[in-house]
Order: sequence, then structure tokens, then C-alpha cells
Amino acid sequence: MKGATGRTGMRTISMAVALLALGAGAALIGASCTGLPCGDGDCTDPLSHTCPWRCSAPLSPQYDYFTEHFRPREAFMIWVGDPRDAPDCTSANAYPVWDYYQDPKSIDRCPRCVAEPLRERTYVRITTAKEGDGTDGTSGDISNVGGFVLPVAWDGSCVSQRVILNPLEEDADLVWGGFTYSDPEPNCEVSLSPEDVAASWGTLVRVCERFWELSKICGALGTRCMPELAPGFRDCLVYYGDEAVPECPDSHSQLVQAHPGVKGCTWCEVEETGSRETTDLLTFYADERCTQPIPATSLEEDDVRYALPPGSVPRSVSATSTVERTAMCKAVGGEQEGELVPEEVVSFCCEPRG
Repeated sequence: MKGATGRTGMRTISMAVALLALGAGAALIGASCTGLPCGDGDCTDPLSHTCPWRCSAPLSPQYDYFTEHFRPREAFMIWVGDPRDAPDCTSANAYPVWDYYQDPKSIDRCPRCVAEPLRERTYVRITTAKEGDGTDGTSGDISNVGGFVLPVAWDGSCVSQRVILNPLEEDADLVWGGFTYSDPEPNCEVSLSPEDVAASWGTLVRVCERFWELSKICGALGTRCMPELAPGFRDCLVYYGDEAVPECPDSHSQLVQAHPGVKGCTWCEVEETGSRETTDLLTFYADERCTQPIPATSLEEDDVRYALPPGSVPRSVSATSTVERTAMCKAVGGEQEGELVPEEVVSFCCEPRG
């Protein structure tokens, strides 16, 4: 039996220098991620402040008590509105984290738990790498060269947008692919009945998350490389203090508070029978249109690591996936075990609406 959780805790890989290659050329992303003061006069290389999307707003001011209560590199994308109108996170180019609730209406029963098999298995990251050859004293070490910028719920069609860490040396001999940032990958998804949510709460606070995995390419302290915000979404930070929110930082000045759910109900969980079986394959190409395949050798059974011929420069990638079997999923929980009241509030500080 597995507990129900959202997609959380993506782990970042620290990279310093990045270029964005679009089509056949390499292009810098402009001033949205630059503009840092030079400090003592030694300006940082502007390439280190590029990202394929945008850099989130830093806390302002940066060096006071706000750093004790907020984690600026854990910015979320949040939508607030009628539960019946809520967009899914995928439409915002992000992954679901959790739903919170405001304006309790009629909390007289526990919302039903819903479970269904996870049918789609899509890559969330593809990183190119190179094994050290000993010329720089790193024999046997593996260093990342760059990575492809994948859309959420990627259907496997040709992708050529990529970030290059060293534009003078793009060749790679290893490629890493990944389906999830959490371990283990679930076979089933569990959620609350949308009808029950709409009947119990007047407002839904939907929390989504996504960032470019080479996220430290944003130069400002505590910033994060994130997709452009979809209509209705805002950048928000979770408040981690034990006391009441003393004040939201200037950069995220609007306080949003919501309940995680209904207290007095057992936790929604799922019982799985069997497991999902899929066949996945990545194909790499020497051109931007996926017409010149590069021979690659799968190094693992689940096809997440590939060896490329020495000197390869993968400029595009495609994927195929075949679902051979899905798990049987049964929702359990959602039963009343005590007085039904809203759970304790969670506080967010959000950027003002545009």
C-alpha cells in the first residue's frame, strides 16, 4: 500500500555556464536573467545567467530574516480560483505538487478517494555527458555537457531545443534520461473526487512546480530557472516558520493561506496489483530535425542511459514508448475517523497579480 503524494522535491544539478541552442544556432537568453550588480567590479560572465525560460524573482531584501522563513530556490507556480475552472499543471508547463483549499462550504463528509493506473510514462529530463579522457586530470570522471529542454508530458516527438554547458566542446559519449525526480516511480495515481472538492470548498489553490534541472544557471542569489507563467498563475514561496507569518517579502508581498484538506478523514492511499510494464527507447540525431540518427547502445535495462560513439554531438532527440501492461489500482481511505474540520492552514507569499 502506498501513500498518496504529489510530484515533489525535484533535485537540481549545479551548472555554471549555459547557452541555449535553438534550431541550427546557439542563442543567448537575454536580460531576464542578467542585470546583476558587479559588486567589487568583477562582473560575472553573462553566460552564467542564462536559462531556457526565465529566472524567478529573488527575495527583496535578500539578506534579512526572510531567508530564515522562506526557501527562494523552492518557488512554486500557484493558481487560485473556482475548483470547477482549475487548469491542470500540464497546461502551465509544470508538474502537479498538491491542491489546497479555501472558503469551506459544506464539510459534512469525507471526499472520496480516486485511484487510476499511471498510463503515461514520459521523460522529464535528458542530459548529455562526457567521460574524462585523462587530459585534464579527470580520467574516469563524468561531466555533464548539456541537456535537452523537454515539454511536460512529452509525446516523444522531435525535440531540438537544448542547453549547452561548453559551447566550444559539445561532443558527448553518454546520455542520461529520467522519468521522475522521485524514487520510486509510482504505478498508480490517487486523487480526490473533483465533484466532492467542488461541493466542499469554494476556492482551490493549485500548486505546480517545474524548473530547468541545470537551475543554478540563474545568477541572482536564490533565483530559479522556471517556465513562463501561464495565465492565472503566480510565483509563490512557502512559509516555513513556526509562528504566524510576520511579513511577506517585498518581492512576494501577497499572503495566500489555504487548507491541505479535511481533518478527521483517513489518508487516501492506493493498493496496487501487478505493475506497469513499458518499453521505452530514445533515439538521438546529428541534426535538428531528427533525420540523421546516431547509433547508440542502451547501458541499462530500463533504457535510461545510452553510450554514444566518441565525438557525437546529439542535436535532437525523439522517444517511443509502448505500454505493455498497467497496474490494477484500488483506492482506500477517505473514511471519517473524527470530527470533520479544515486542516491547519499553510501559508504562501506570492508575487502580486500582474
